[in-house]
Amino acid sequence: MLLKRDAGAALADLEVHRAALAGEAVRAEAQMLAGAAYARLGDHASAEARFRSAERHCSPRSPLVAEVGYQRAQALWMERRLDEAEAELERIEHRASGTLAIECCVLRGAIASARGQIRLQAAILLGALPLVRVPDVSVLHHAVVASQIAYLARELPSAELRAHASAELPRVAWTDDIADFHYTSLRAVAWCHALEGDDFNAFRKLKEAAAIAPSDAWRVMASCDRSYLATVLGEPRWAEQELRDAHEIAARVEWNLLDGEERFALALLAELFAWRDGALALSYVAKYRATGARYARILSSSNDRRVGAMEAYSFGVVQQHLGDRDEATRLFREAWAVYDEIGYDWRACRCAFALAELTGDAAWRACAAEKLRDYRRSWLVGRDPGQIAKPAAVDVGALAARLTPAQRAVFEQLLHGMAIRSIARDLDRTENTVRNHVKAIFKVFDVNSRAALMARANRSGA
Repeated sequence: MLLKRDAGAALADLEVHRAALAGEAVRAEAQMLAGAAYARLGDHASAEARFRSAERHCSPRSPLVAEVGYQRAQALWMERRLDEAEAELERIEHRASGTLAIECCVLRGAIASARGQIRLQAAILLGALPLVRVPDVSVLHHAVVASQIAYLARELPSAELRAHASAELPRVAWTDDIADFHYTSLRAVAWCHALEGDDFNAFRKLKEAAAIAPSDAWRVMASCDRSYLATVLGEPRWAEQELRDAHEIAARVEWNLLDGEERFALALLAELFAWRDGALALSYVAKYRATGARYARILSSSNDRRVGAMEAYSFGVVQQHLGDRDEATRLFREAWAVYDEIGYDWRACRCAFALAELTGDAAWRACAAEKLRDYRRSWLVGRDPGQIAKPAAVDVGALAARLTPAQRAVFEQLLHGMAIRSIARDLDRTENTVRNHVKAIFKVFDVNSRAALMARANRSGA
């Protein structure tokens, strides 16, 4: 367990106790664990040396031979040496049984995923279900398989896969030490409900996920999900409350200390704030870029194109609402290419809708319609994701008429990009007076930043 939590600490512990190890089998197992630790730390040469040492200490018929082979295959997968990883699995799978057989199935699925063969991964994991339902199998292994099936059920257009995910989760005897798997499973099933048009259960499952979130970062993700769904379902007040909660919780998180997938919450915050507050959205983009390029080597998201696609879509939304149509188009095309290739149809649909809006090309709307075939009861039908995040049209002239003459003069300067100091000089006012006028203008236009004010005015033709 220490190996999975902290490979460096596990390696140090093995070194401390190395002299006390007695017996060839014990020494072989220690060398294998050291190899696994080195692999998680990215030192492939040292990992391979330890695996070879472990094999030398193993008798040819020892069950440990298959375990060493599995650990080597996993190390090769981390290095994205996929053909070698698969060959190593083929060498030892016939000797694997029980828990090791389950781990081999999961790893074979991960190899397929790394190749973009997502449907094959789903088939492999479904094939592993009979193995994890055996009474003496650990809860952890059952949780790993169930959570991965739930994740794929969220992404792939397969009613069968969604049914398996919903049926399997209650079978797992969830415990506190696997709360992270429980959380990600509930979140994935919530999205399955949403994609089936079952909004009530979508929100209910997201609430359950938030209640057991293993960290504040994951709690931010659940609130972002609820804010997005509330927005697309026409519940703006609910959406704003969830987003405020996410923003407040995010302020408590030390994002730079994380190396897991939960850091994608920053990109979701940027996406959701894009039309509300452009400056704040950009600050979340910057924070994500500063902390979001590093993932633990053991995670499937390490070097995964799907992560790049999710980033591209979220940042495309930001650029779209900031008015950079060319960059937004480029980002949406980048995301579309990945989602279309691997079969993530509902995500591809959102990209196509956005591209149809940006380019005016009817072909993109046809692409979106094709991707919607398996999601006809979801919010996507009749709700163009390129439009959902836009507030109702604002009559800027009517709002500006509510400003005093002094405020109107400041407003006009703000729209020309003038700084506070320059406005004060041009209008012969103190900077504090100008700042007070700016606060009053923000209140009238219901914004909290200059970027949001300019975005709203520009969208309305001011």
